[in-house]
Amino acid sequence: MNSNSETASASNQAAEDLRALLQDAEMALSGAGDMAEEKVAELRDRLRNALDKGSGVYKRAKACAQVKLGEADDYVRTHPYQAIGTAVAVGAIIGLLIGRRMP
Repeated sequence: MNSNSETASASNQAAEDLRALLQDAEMALSGAGDMAEEKVAELRDRLRNALDKGSGVYKRAKACAQVKLGEADDYVRTHPYQAIGTAVAVGAIIGLLIGRRMP
């Protein structure tokens, strides 16, 4: 559970960083002259850092998903009848919900 909150926190931080980067890009593009070249170089560096952070968050989320998938696979292999029963029950509920006509 702790890794989920860390992943969510990191993704929220990455989203905030990207929003700030977009605001800075808009400000840099609205300006002109020699300062624009400096701002473009600075924005390029910040974008590269944001992409590095984003790829790190993606890798951690992917690793967490693979661990959870492995746990689910182990559970289904050790308890096949319970897994089948659960799948049938969920399918029946979904079928009832979809098949129900709204007046």
